Amino acid sequence: MACPACDRIARALQPADPFFLASLRQSVAILHKHQPFPGWCTLWLKDHCEHTDQLPRSRQLELWEDVADLARAIRAVTGCRRLNYENLGNVVPHVHWHLIPRFEPPRDAEPTWAVFRHAPEFLDCGVPDDLRDELVQHLRAALRA
Repeated sequence: MACPACDRIARALQPADPFFLASLRQSVAILHKHQPFPGWCTLWLKDHCEHTDQLPRSRQLELWEDVADLARAIRAVTGCRRLNYENLGNVVPHVHWHLIPRFEPPRDAEPTWAVFRHAPEFLDCGVPDDLRDELVQHLRAALRA
């Protein structure tokens, strides 16, 4: 069965993908295609696995280091008040994380809400090319630091 996450990872690793951030120890970091919360990134396990607990402990630890490194980069770039970590797998059964920066009102109207509580039309907002390029540039630099 085809996995949309595996397909997305393959596309991200192509030189022309403008959302690609970095290939890390166990994962690939990608700027999310929608930016209602600027700096929203996803982190995808490089190979297909549906459950984190199915990975050897050493890979789990390296994956968590990837999550922590991306979190540090997002916080450094965005100056967010809080960072939400979403690891669900209900929609896309492939180990991945959403790292979502949250801000003070009025920039973030509902900073205590879980992000997926927002209406789809709010979340599915896309991102202007100039904002995407700026975020990618700064996040890549922060990941290298």
